[in-house]
Amino acid sequence: MQEAKEIKYRSLEQAEELREAVALQLTAWPQESVTSMPQMAAAILNGGMVMGAYDDGRLVGFNYAFPGYDGKETYLASHMMAIHPDYRDHGIGRRLKLEQRLWALQAGYGTIVWTFDPFEPRNGYLNVVKLGGIVRRYIPSFYGNGALNIPSDRFLVEWLLRSDRVQGALEGNTPEYDGWSGCPCLFVVETRDGAPVAVRVDESVADSLATEPAGVLLPVPCRPGEMKTTDLALFLSWQELLRQWCAALFARGYRVVSLLRGDGPVNYYVLEPEE
Repeated sequence: MQEAKEIKYRSLEQAEELREAVALQLTAWPQESVTSMPQMAAAILNGGMVMGAYDDGRLVGFNYAFPGYDGKETYLASHMMAIHPDYRDHGIGRRLKLEQRLWALQAGYGTIVWTFDPFEPRNGYLNVVKLGGIVRRYIPSFYGNGALNIPSDRFLVEWLLRSDRVQGALEGNTPEYDGWSGCPCLFVVETRDGAPVAVRVDESVADSLATEPAGVLLPVPCRPGEMKTTDLALFLSWQELLRQWCAALFARGYRVVSLLRGDGPVNYYVLEPEE
């Protein structure tokens, strides 16, 4: 990890700057995932943005977004972020999101959306807890099957830029409520050979949610990367359970509001019904 100097942030607009952003993407993503310079330039011309993080004139991080429309309102769709490997774990990713938020507000947007892998707990904690986003949609195999033929399932984050929840999170009042740890867990989880196994659905919890909507916990493995290499079938079973129950709960008006991290084999997404 390289020691960063004072990082400066600014919007990118010139073709040469965008070419640098393409080169930076290649340090973090495969060629097939890279957003091209012409695509970014076209997005900027039509209501999108590219934000860069610079260390002594060197581009070390960036994010890119374009306008979206859901039939009711326009929003900003944040599609790509890359941090140079030497500059990770410096908080640059979070700061880029904050700069993106300021840009979006000035441009008249009220919402930013993006996707992330629900089995990446660091991303989940940043997006839902540190930034105050919410999740109300699960997208199966969004980019098709990836490495090891694993479906690229994604959560869709909604960042409601002017909401009290987001404002509180950005002021350090993260949405973490002690009472959430007492919510019932939808799956009965056991540990076998050090790995968490969702042995069955707790039917009593499932039945109670159908009659009296309340907060509920959905567990996910703490070390999914390790599980993919040691027991792929087990990981896929976890993915199928999360896919199934998120779809069911989101259809009932639930949303992901937090991620509880612990020392055990699983973390817990907290879902609550819409207020």
